[in-house]
Amino acid sequence: MDIPLTPLDPWIAESIDRLFLRDAAIRDPLRIGSRDEIERAQNYLLRRLIRHASLYSPFYRDRLDGKDNIPLEELPFISPSDLAQYGQRFLTVSQSEIRRVVTLWTSGTSSIPKRVFLTDDDIEATREFFLHGMTTFTAPESRVAVFMEGASPDSIGDVLRSALDERRCETRVFGLVDDPAEAASNIDEFRPSVVVGLPVQMAKVAALSRHEPESVLLSADIVPWALRRRIKRLWGCRVFSHYGLTESGWGCAVECQALRGCHVRELDVLLEIVDEKGNVLPDGEWGEVVITMIRRLSFPLIRYRTNDEGRVLKGSCPCGSPLKRIEVKGRLPERGAGGVPIRLYDVEEILWNLPWVEDFRLSLQHVDQGHATLFLTIAANENRKGLSEEAVDLLKQCPGMPEKIIAMVVDVLAFESPKGKRDWEN
Repeated sequence: MDIPLTPLDPWIAESIDRLFLRDAAIRDPLRIGSRDEIERAQNYLLRRLIRHASLYSPFYRDRLDGKDNIPLEELPFISPSDLAQYGQRFLTVSQSEIRRVVTLWTSGTSSIPKRVFLTDDDIEATREFFLHGMTTFTAPESRVAVFMEGASPDSIGDVLRSALDERRCETRVFGLVDDPAEAASNIDEFRPSVVVGLPVQMAKVAALSRHEPESVLLSADIVPWALRRRIKRLWGCRVFSHYGLTESGWGCAVECQALRGCHVRELDVLLEIVDEKGNVLPDGEWGEVVITMIRRLSFPLIRYRTNDEGRVLKGSCPCGSPLKRIEVKGRLPERGAGGVPIRLYDVEEILWNLPWVEDFRLSLQHVDQGHATLFLTIAANENRKGLSEEAVDLLKQCPGMPEKIIAMVVDVLAFESPKGKRDWEN
């Protein structure tokens, strides 16, 4: 079966033509010609961004002065702590032009929040990406249920609803899931063909709802394959993944129907993968995801280290698009036993493969001269002996896993689910 081209491809092809004042009608069909075409447009936008930031951003004025034409890999990195400490100094516009400020709490910065500032143009850029990305699996006039934050104007759910209005979809934003039974009831009543939400929350809802959507988009947290398989088994649907950050205006990359990695919105996000020393890695190698928002002039982010681990997949997608595809495993690994990296993704993959696991929370604590202990509480949907031992035996096969694992299994009704994104303290 032929896999259709990602809808991001013709959208970006048309954007390239507008950028260079070309007539899109000369393309037949409308699609990106080659990687060279993408990289030429990216380089133009990058040079424009550097000049603009060096002139108008107090933060970048000295950092980028005279660096208009040096290679990207020689430009300095910025970190989440820079954003937390100097957020407003990144701006190149007045506060009156800011439409939305998103506040995020960042560990390791003495509880100083980082703030992301978005203008009308920035939100419109995200809305366009949402529109074309959702077109991958959302037919016109579909019913779409969104279980993301959406009560406030210009929130992620609100922007997604606005984008889907162009496809004449009926979109209901229910907010994040506090009560899976209530969310399942909402799905049974609304009967959407597409559902959008966080991976763990959607797995819980899928176990309770009678209605089966055609497609599910998972976003805003780690997406282990074990969870994807669980949702597909429960709902019998196609399961897609989206990778995004608040710092990128929520949208960054989304899978096409090939399900072989997330296509990057490359005319907005210039993406690199680097090692611990900051060296750029070739396609296929795992490292830290670094982003440059090349079209966002109001709040420049140039070589922003995300603390996420990912890789760019080699070659072209089976759909035929030359757009880069990224695979992300969540936060960078912690130092595990014997100095071996330990990944939360690997732990989640093991636990979600156990059919009796309904949820869990964990804490990785380093004590006794660097020796670590993993504390784990698992919510189980069955009551039999040996469950904790079964989980511990499997976890000990995970690279970097500490020798000491203290595990406890509790009934689902006695378990309080972690809030927000999962990490080693959640």
